[in-house]
Amino acid sequence: MRAATLKFYLAKSIFKGIAIAFLCVLAVIMLVDFVEASRNIGAQDGVSAWQVFGLTVLKTPHLIEETIPFIVLFGVMGALYGLNRRSELIVLRAAGLSAWRFLAPAITLAGLIGIVWSLLFNPLAAQLLSSHEKISERLSGAAPTQTTNTIWLREGSEFTQTVIHAPRADILSATLFNVTFYVFKRHADGSSSFERRFDAQRAQLNDKGYWQLQTIIENSEGEPPKRLGAISMPTKITPQTLRDIAGTDISVPFWKLPAAIEKTKQAGFSTIDLRLQLHKLLALPVMLIAMTIIAAGVSTQLTRSGGALRLLITGSALGFIVFFANNVISAFGEAAILPLGLAAWATPILVLCVGLAYLSHIEDG
Repeated sequence: MRAATLKFYLAKSIFKGIAIAFLCVLAVIMLVDFVEASRNIGAQDGVSAWQVFGLTVLKTPHLIEETIPFIVLFGVMGALYGLNRRSELIVLRAAGLSAWRFLAPAITLAGLIGIVWSLLFNPLAAQLLSSHEKISERLSGAAPTQTTNTIWLREGSEFTQTVIHAPRADILSATLFNVTFYVFKRHADGSSSFERRFDAQRAQLNDKGYWQLQTIIENSEGEPPKRLGAISMPTKITPQTLRDIAGTDISVPFWKLPAAIEKTKQAGFSTIDLRLQLHKLLALPVMLIAMTIIAAGVSTQLTRSGGALRLLITGSALGFIVFFANNVISAFGEAAILPLGLAAWATPILVLCVGLAYLSHIEDG
């Protein structure tokens, strides 16, 4: 009973420290994004400060996802520093408890935060970001998700190959304008031959996996052109594929990533970014546990000799080193220099091993 009470107290203290760190980081991110949005959108006539603030609220969960390791690092460090300053860690050690015992609640809590964020908050952040893009476009009067550049798409199956060309696209509504579909027949020897061509005034991609073509001229080899009102064509291309082509920043929710990867692969496009995102979300609990171990090692060592400033500087340095290393290794994965699994998991596992080795050295000598 006493052990359970102690674990609950330690978990409560760690959670409070992480919550305080979260609120501090949240305030900074919202302030910076609010100022930036005020410059870009708030300057438009008729856009109030409350509307800009609403846009900031919608975008903040997506922005804060990159800072979760920092939040856990500083939260755990702050909580352990507070426990040590009140001599509570000294009492625990005097009672025969090692760092591994009183860190168990912190490690469990960090792992749970990583799991909950990946499974619940990441999909929510993606949904809010999508709403942000739509409202931002409406308020600014611009079309950030619309491109006037030429769009080329390709998809195929065992029997056909389709090349899609459009000079203009509205990515938000997944609509191509003045689009041309070139359909080729694939032969057993691997060669292809032209079969037909569809010139449509517009083609809209619906959520059921079909292109809805309107005002069409069909051209087939050896046959006169045919005018059609509307037809549907099955496709494996996803709205995310169109967003990737247009360069828009809309993330795919965790639960939809496997399906998006499969559809994008079948459509003949690279799935590196999507697979890397999936691996990073899966590795997030390990990363947070690793940051907890690092925070414990640093705070335990420094708080014995005092020095809150040294603790803050050391924590900041470690956080930026981990952030930099993670970005560099991820860039190698995006460039296909490293396997995606290694690119996503290398930093969390390396940080975890270093943290365990350092804490073991402190505790066991």
